[in-house]
Amino acid sequence: MNKLIPLTVAALALLAAPVAQAWTYKDGDVLLLFRNVSNPNNDVEYDLGSVNQFLGQTNGYTTTITNWNPAIVQGVYGTDLTGTSVALLAVTSLTNATLTAYVSGLEPNTTAYGDSQSDWTYNYYSTIDAIGIRPLTYSVPTASTNAYSINPSGKYKVTSYEYIASSGTYNGVSQLGGGVPFIVEQVIPGKLDFWAVQPLGGATPDHLVGSFSLAANGTLTFTAGPYPANVTGIARAGTVDTVSYGSIVGTKYQLTKSPQLGTGATWTAVGGILTGNGAAQTLTDTNTAATGFYRVSAQ
Repeated sequence: MNKLIPLTVAALALLAAPVAQAWTYKDGDVLLLFRNVSNPNNDVEYDLGSVNQFLGQTNGYTTTITNWNPAIVQGVYGTDLTGTSVALLAVTSLTNATLTAYVSGLEPNTTAYGDSQSDWTYNYYSTIDAIGIRPLTYSVPTASTNAYSINPSGKYKVTSYEYIASSGTYNGVSQLGGGVPFIVEQVIPGKLDFWAVQPLGGATPDHLVGSFSLAANGTLTFTAGPYPANVTGIARAGTVDTVSYGSIVGTKYQLTKSPQLGTGATWTAVGGILTGNGAAQTLTDTNTAATGFYRVSAQ
């Protein structure tokens, strides 16, 4: 039988955390989704509110997410969430000027982009929007908080994350039924990159918004921005220095240099900005100084 939060868990939740908002999903909200393959049980789904809270933050900004109640998912899978799968998904409306899906992933991925608009709509929008809307459309009992606990094989199975993501086959859930070219889930404890994915011709390149980390005790944190550049080598030919590094799709890289390290070091930008493509890249500088230092900043 499909049910929402057991009364005992709900009572604990009121003591453990502030009362969360009711389920009022709209496009642009971030869905936090849990399932457990090795211990099948209800899917637990949260609406964390607008994705805007995670956008435009300074690189390195870190915050603990508190507008959800871990006691609800712990009431289903136990207080130790080790082994439970988690995903975070969001999508703009189809009338948005910049169509974007925000999709969690295991690692920086060179295949995070490239769909036509029609494929993007089918693979990203239709799935993510349905996960948020169907519990309301199909009259699942109203959630008393911003979370649902739904049996993917029960009366309301068509509203569950697993059913929707697999088009009812229960296969390929971790890749949204195979439409997404990378794994969107991570087994707890772990870290999930949070991608902004646009259809071909989008106004801005697909890029890494930041990353989420979820501990076994239910602590969820977000860190904004790309990873620091991984410099792999430097070569000099005459007066030209070439710095090599591994890039992440959509991340912008800038070469900077300084005559010294430590306190008082002044870093000067060299040349233009290069957008990462997921492969090894190089930045160069014509430099007549006998000594100096370089670093590659990720933006």
